[in-house]
Amino acid sequence: MKKGEESRQRLIECAAELFWKNGYSATGISEILKQTDLPKGSFYFYFKSKDDLATAVTEYYQQILLEQFQNSSQGNDWESFIEEIFDFLSERTNGQTFAGCPYAVMGMETALGKPAVASVFMEGLKKFEQIFQEVLLYSGLSPDHAKNLSQRMLSIYQGYFLLGRISDNTSYLKNARKNMETLSHALFVLFKYQNLLRNLFCNR
Repeated sequence: MKKGEESRQRLIECAAELFWKNGYSATGISEILKQTDLPKGSFYFYFKSKDDLATAVTEYYQQILLEQFQNSSQGNDWESFIEEIFDFLSERTNGQTFAGCPYAVMGMETALGKPAVASVFMEGLKKFEQIFQEVLLYSGLSPDHAKNLSQRMLSIYQGYFLLGRISDNTSYLKNARKNMETLSHALFVLFKYQNLLRNLFCNR
């Protein structure tokens, strides 16, 4: 990586950490420059504005999480997939302090007033949902049931991480894991029972 690329990456990684812990609105460009020890001119050389940086940070978060989710989805059923991704997320918490999912935090804080960032965020959510759907298909659900359940699982994931962010409590991370496992088990049984009944009546 060239020196210019290294400086840009330092700005993104530093901003990613500060946006996650302190929030986008509460983090100023001056604080990012202070943390990276880079001159003000270097910031505007790489980014037109703070919003431009926010888009790059959202893409950075997306890359890290999608890579982990995709790796965890390879050859795993739903239960093993959930176990791996929540082990990964648990490692990123600090004791009882929980800042939520960095990707979700960034998206929720900037979605209304920053359409460019919101667009990148929504694009990423669709990719996460697609990964959920593929794992559910691999686990034996029909395409329709996998699609419906993937939407529910994504809603649970985002909802619990929002609650964790607000409360600053890691228990919501544990609850998200538990509910994504237990609810999926219940729905697996329900969907398979529905298929059994449908086949039974159709074959009469």
